[in-house]
Amino acid sequence: MTVTEIIEFLWAHKGKRVLVTWSDGERQCVDINGVDEEGFLHSGPDGTEQRDWWTRFEDVAALDPLDVEGP
Repeated sequence: MTVTEIIEFLWAHKGKRVLVTWSDGERQCVDINGVDEEGFLHSGPDGTEQRDWWTRFEDVAALDPLDVEGP
C-alpha cells in the first residue's frame, strides 16, 4: 500500500477495528483512534494494552477491514 492509500483507509476506519500487517510481517487487529500528518494512534492487539500507541505510516505493509456483523 502507498502512504496515501494507508492514510485514506485509516481516516475511513477511524474508531473501528482493523487488521494491520506491519512491515515486519506481523499481523494484529487494532482499534484506530486517530490520524495525523505522520502516523496514527491505535490500541494494542485486539484492543488490549495501552490505548494510544502511535505508529508511522511507513511501518504498515497492509490494512484490511474487519467485517463485524451484529446478532
